[in-house]
Amino acid sequence: MKNAYVTGATGCVGRNLVDVLLQAGWSVTVLHRPSSDLSRLDGCDVAFQPVDLHSLESVRNAIPDGVDAVFHPAGNVSHWSAHADQQWKDNVLATRNLVEVALEKQVGRFIFTSTGAVMLYGEVDEATAKNIKQGYIRTKRLSELEVLKGIERGLDAVIMRPIIVVGKYDYNNYSRIFRMIKHDRLRIAMPGKIAFCHAGDVATAHLSAYEKGRCGERYMLAGPYASWRDFFQEAARCMDMDVKIRAVPKPLFALMANAQEFIARFTHKEPELTSDVVFLLQEVPESFFDAQRQSERELGYRSASLRAMIKDCYDWMASDGRI
Repeated sequence: MKNAYVTGATGCVGRNLVDVLLQAGWSVTVLHRPSSDLSRLDGCDVAFQPVDLHSLESVRNAIPDGVDAVFHPAGNVSHWSAHADQQWKDNVLATRNLVEVALEKQVGRFIFTSTGAVMLYGEVDEATAKNIKQGYIRTKRLSELEVLKGIERGLDAVIMRPIIVVGKYDYNNYSRIFRMIKHDRLRIAMPGKIAFCHAGDVATAHLSAYEKGRCGERYMLAGPYASWRDFFQEAARCMDMDVKIRAVPKPLFALMANAQEFIARFTHKEPELTSDVVFLLQEVPESFFDAQRQSERELGYRSASLRAMIKDCYDWMASDGRI
């Protein structure tokens, strides 16, 4: 039985990954903060190991020698600049510490979950990455560079780059769209198209990366190319709601983001829409996602349809009492 240590197991990709690993017969240890909501793993035959990923010594004490794989999908996905310092610690420092310990403890393979959004800037070096305006993209690229430094020192590692991940166990991200539509708080969508990918298929690709991925490779994980309006409209259909979603110009979303960020200065509550979010939701040409063909060839990666991933997310929310 192979053993895996998994970060971020209470998040969307990590929780789906736990299911995939257990179904494949792996022994799974969940690395978690003491404050993590471990009820999200109820019924899963996993071991729990508390850890402070910001502390190199804590990570050393948490991971034993000779682990087959460390999967690191954990990450701070905030898109608010007020969280920049914490996001650097959660994403870059945590990855640096995990890479260091993986080398020390001779971990068999290290699988890091980045984001396809880093490719909007190309394979930039550290000096350039530090100047990326969007905090999430900036810290994910800097985290990738920590992994690449580890590879130069002998770490066997693979980097995964999912795009817009939709599916069950989405506790905080795109599941909010369903609630906003349900409560009549969302009837407009950004213009343009992007690629979506199914959370379960992304998790399966992570296991494939352990089994078949090439060391140092960066695999894009994309899926159906569709508009945000199509996404929102399909979400409404899943809830049997007869509503009309309209696509509106991007400048309107930018104006809304600026207003919400201004109000947040006084409320100190993270706004639902920020300038970083508007940037991330921009239209991306379909050709941008040609890079995923490598994932298809080498990992056997495939993504479910847009309708299937949206239904999967909604069915889980309904069964879990979240909508």
